[in-house]
Amino acid sequence: MEQFPKLAQLGDKDERGYWGHLRKLVPHYETFWQRFVFPLRSANSIWFREDIDPALEEVAIASYSTFLALARARQRIFTKHENYRFIEELYAVLQRAPELGIKLVKHFLDYRDTLTNERCDLSPAQLERHIDGHLKKYRNLLHDAIISMPKEDGQRLIPKPDFIDSYKSWNKTMYHFDRAHFVVAAVQLKSDYRATCSALEDVWKKMSEEYDKLILNPRFLTDLSSGSGSSYINVSGPPPASGAFYIGEELAGKPSPKRFRVRSQGRFK
Repeated sequence: MEQFPKLAQLGDKDERGYWGHLRKLVPHYETFWQRFVFPLRSANSIWFREDIDPALEEVAIASYSTFLALARARQRIFTKHENYRFIEELYAVLQRAPELGIKLVKHFLDYRDTLTNERCDLSPAQLERHIDGHLKKYRNLLHDAIISMPKEDGQRLIPKPDFIDSYKSWNKTMYHFDRAHFVVAAVQLKSDYRATCSALEDVWKKMSEEYDKLILNPRFLTDLSSGSGSSYINVSGPPPASGAFYIGEELAGKPSPKRFRVRSQGRFK
């Protein structure tokens, strides 16, 4: 039977736990996982097969790490934010996601270049520009003394990016405050979080679209099915261009360690 694996059902504990919050913000994370990550797993396990292609493993690990960094940043920004008192710490947590995303793109392009010479509309430059334009100025406050943050109607304000240096003096903030130079910290941070999600969603979307081209290369199919142990995919023929998988019976092999098996109705399969 032909079907798409679902992240909410077959992802690991963290993926399943965070997916409800992120599925509308980065829907192509699941698409990429279906095409490039799930096929590397042992049957009935969240663990990769032994001796899989090392370049694809780097891609898979980088994608998961980027997603988890984005998910944990959301937790800090929307829930455990300490009333936004330490804005530089929150931006440091947020910036980690696109930094890992840059590594993901580079790993993916390095692997892709071994399969094809065709031009690819994918580059780490978009994420690099996003960091420079949206995140770095606030994140770099980690290296400076604490910035003064006045309050308005119970909400903390921070200088707009272009005015950070102008308000490093607490006296300047106290006696020469210009409201037009400030923004509500929570509003700015949440806006930058959504922009970060958008930038990473574009990356996962573009990488997912490369699948339809790569699957025409026999070596890519071989790489997806490499490694020892049981596999989820049947490689007797290439999957259709849509990216659907053939999920068949478990092949013969050693059972996966219990801690890596997928739960089904409260029990390990």
